[in-house]
Amino acid sequence: MPFCKISVMTNKTKVLPRGAMAADHPMIWPPEDELSLLFRAGSEALRHCAAGWAQSEATETWSLGRRSVLVLPAPRTPLPHLLTLQLRPHVVEGRLATQGVRVLANGVEVGVFTLARRGERACIIPAAVLALRPSLEIVFETSDAARPSELGEGQDTRQLAVALIALRLYPDRLAASDHAALLSDTPVAVDIDAVLRADQLALSQLMLHFESLGQNCEFGLVQRKCGAEPLGLLRFASTPLPNLLTALAARFEGMGLPDSVRVEMSANGREFMVKDSRYGLTYHAWVNAGEMTAEALHRREARRVPVLVRKLLEDIELGEKIFVFKGMDALAEEMVFPLAAALRRHGPNRLLFVTRADAAHPGGTVEPRAAGYLVGYLDRFAPGEDAHDFLLDQWVNVCRSAYRLAHAVWRRAA
Repeated sequence: MPFCKISVMTNKTKVLPRGAMAADHPMIWPPEDELSLLFRAGSEALRHCAAGWAQSEATETWSLGRRSVLVLPAPRTPLPHLLTLQLRPHVVEGRLATQGVRVLANGVEVGVFTLARRGERACIIPAAVLALRPSLEIVFETSDAARPSELGEGQDTRQLAVALIALRLYPDRLAASDHAALLSDTPVAVDIDAVLRADQLALSQLMLHFESLGQNCEFGLVQRKCGAEPLGLLRFASTPLPNLLTALAARFEGMGLPDSVRVEMSANGREFMVKDSRYGLTYHAWVNAGEMTAEALHRREARRVPVLVRKLLEDIELGEKIFVFKGMDALAEEMVFPLAAALRRHGPNRLLFVTRADAAHPGGTVEPRAAGYLVGYLDRFAPGEDAHDFLLDQWVNVCRSAYRLAHAVWRRAA
C-alpha cells in the first residue's frame, strides 16, 4: 500500500499529553460497527457486488475485467476505518507471476498491492473519504487481468484478476487528529520528553516495552542478551504470517489444548520442540534431550500455553506494548500491514515490522508507515545456523527509535 512518509523533528515544541488529546475525541465502539463479509456462494455479501464480478464459487468470487465495484453501507462511526481484504490472484507459473491491484474508496486511492499468492492486504480509509458519499464505494482496478484460455489454462475465457474471499471494515482506535497528521504531507513534531525517555532507559527496561510475535526467535534472543526475560507466547516461536493472522483473528482459541500440543525432537536430536497443530506454530521448549520425558513436557505445555494466551490477549487489549514481527525472508511492507490492522482491531496497538536494510533505509533506522505501523531496518538477520549471531547495536537503535516514535504525541507542526 502507498504508505505516507513522515518528517520527524526533535525540537521542544509544546504538545498535549496523549490522554488530553484523546479526551477531545471521545469514541464509542459499538460491536455492530464492524462489517465482516465472506464472498462465497449463497452469502449475503454478494448483494454488495455492484459490477465486474463473476458468479460466486464455493469459497470466493472472481473479479471480471479490469474494474470491479463493491457498494457497502457507510460506517456509522465518523472515524478513519481499516479495510482488510483476503484475495487470491490469478497467476500462472512462467506466464503471469503477479497481479497488481489498485483500491479506491469513494474515488480516492487508498491502496496499491501486488499479489503473487493468496494473502491478506489492508489499507486505511480516512474519515474525510468516508464522508464523501452516503454509501461506501470500493473499486478494484486490475490492469493485469487475463483470460485463462490465453495462458494455456483450459477453455475459460473470463478475464480474471483476483478472487475476493473475505472483507472486514472497522474503525481504527487512534484519535482522528493523529490520523490527520499521519496521512498529511505536513511535518509533525515529537515531544522532547519522549525522546529523552527513549535515550535514557536501561536496555533491560527498554526491551520490556516490546513483545515478539515471531516470525522466529531472533528478537527473543536480543531481549535475553539485553537482560530482559519477559514471558511471551510467541517470543521463541516460528510464526508464518498467514498462520499468525489466522490465530489472531480467532484470538488463539484452542491453542494449548492437550489435543493440539505436539512434542517432537528437533532435527539435530538435541532439544524438544513443541508444535501447535491448530494454527501451525512451532516453538522452542528449552528442554534438552534427556532432561524431561516427552509426556511430562506435553503436560507442562498444556498447562503453560493457555496462561500465555490469556496474557497475550490482555496485552493486545491494553495496547501498551510495541509488538515486533521480523520476517525470515524479505517480506514486503504491504504484506505485513494487515498484522498491524488486526492488532488495532483489538486496541490502540503499535506494530514494529523489522526487515532488511537497503540503500534508502540504513540498518538501525525506523520509519513510520501508517497509524500504528513502524518499519525498522537491519543490515542482515541472524543466520539460520547461529541464531545468536545478530546485530545487537542495530537492534538497540531500532528499539530506541521505535519507542520514541510510539510514545511521541503526533500533531501538525506549527
